[in-house]
Amino acid sequence: PPLVAKLRIEMKKAGHPVPILIDSRYRLLGYSGLTACTPNESEVEEALGVGINDDARALERAGREILERTRMRAVLVTRGGRGMALFVPGTPTVHIPISGSDEIADVTGAGDTVVATMTLALAAGATFELAARLANYAGGLVVMKRGTATVSGSELRDAIARDAAGRGRRRG
Repeated sequence: PPLVAKLRIEMKKAGHPVPILIDSRYRLLGYSGLTACTPNESEVEEALGVGINDDARALERAGREILERTRMRAVLVTRGGRGMALFVPGTPTVHIPISGSDEIADVTGAGDTVVATMTLALAAGATFELAARLANYAGGLVVMKRGTATVSGSELRDAIARDAAGRGRRRG
């Protein structure tokens, strides 16, 4: 937390609008005032001493409390097979269903993939929602691979195209 706080101050002084995101690994409330954080549901539950599971109201209260207590501009709660929930002040919560197959090979590095993809998307000018949706695709791809894996730009494009084509067939 002290290093991140110093980085935030120095970036602000230098006038650099660089997004700073954190994947705190159970130290969620030790960070504040950053661009966003990407805790998983169990990290949120531990930080607040609550249970969420399938309780939509508990998720909403917990996400909003993390948003308020950390003073982040956004909180993206990853929920495993239940997808993701994006909390941004003053806007309704965005629930994002899982992307890809439910055949999980290995979750190693999935959280790292999500935070890295979201950071890159925000740095490129995406909104929080678009960045979260792209991160969802990337996370969905990486868990279908064994071991520590990466996702390429072409894999992301293909996953988005497959999803868009599937939505088109469901409408017709």
